[in-house]
Amino acid sequence: MKKSISLLAGLLAVGSACAQPAIQKTESHSQGPELHLFATFTKSMKHNLALTLEEEIRSAPSHRAHTTIALGYTPIQYLNIYAGYTLKLYGNQGWTDPNKYLQHRANILLTGQIKLGQWNLSLREGVMLDGRTGQVDKRIKNQVDFTLRSRLQAVYAIPETPLSIVGKFEILNTLNAPVDYVNEALPLQGELKGASYGQYISELRPEAGMQWKINKHNSLTLTYRYNYLYDRGISIDDITENITITNKYTTKHLILLAYKFGW
Repeated sequence: MKKSISLLAGLLAVGSACAQPAIQKTESHSQGPELHLFATFTKSMKHNLALTLEEEIRSAPSHRAHTTIALGYTPIQYLNIYAGYTLKLYGNQGWTDPNKYLQHRANILLTGQIKLGQWNLSLREGVMLDGRTGQVDKRIKNQVDFTLRSRLQAVYAIPETPLSIVGKFEILNTLNAPVDYVNEALPLQGELKGASYGQYISELRPEAGMQWKINKHNSLTLTYRYNYLYDRGISIDDITENITITNKYTTKHLILLAYKFGW
């Protein structure tokens, strides 16, 4: 009787191991230059409010356009509160399926800032929400991605000139990347034994350049940004339920040209 029970337990264990989906890991690396063009209009209003309209065009390989409308509020000179909506159009996804070429984004940002002589220092923290328009497999994707944005910026106004030196460093960190299904499927033995997947840093953005204050209402900024991106993709085979985890690393050398007009 004991032998029969032991044999049955062994068969169940083998069956469970066979039923467990296999997990594979792959990596991909890419790099390339891009040009980003910005045009921004800001209208100051009563009660320390400001309305902003912005258009951003990204060159190949992104082929993307972002249209943003936002409202800013400055309760005190050291703090700015920003809430904005962005419509994203992807020109490299064809124009037949809106679920592929159309996405939505929202940003809620808090910026603390201080002026010290010729220096203007600021620290910005906020949450970015990226929404998908089509149906998704929630085991591997979210209907809405939440990302934490943290940016440190320093601007030095060169005395007796309309020029300023601009330096920035921004970090983006995922807040709700799907991990539960993969962690439950991780094998109990082999190279992935004891492994687990959590949230991760998705972008690093050091940036430096110059700003030209044309007059009280107009400015032009030219900067270089080194953009390091990491994306952990998950795919599940419809038949075998096997899981493939793709680690995608991308580096971009970006030239950003931004014109701002406001009053």
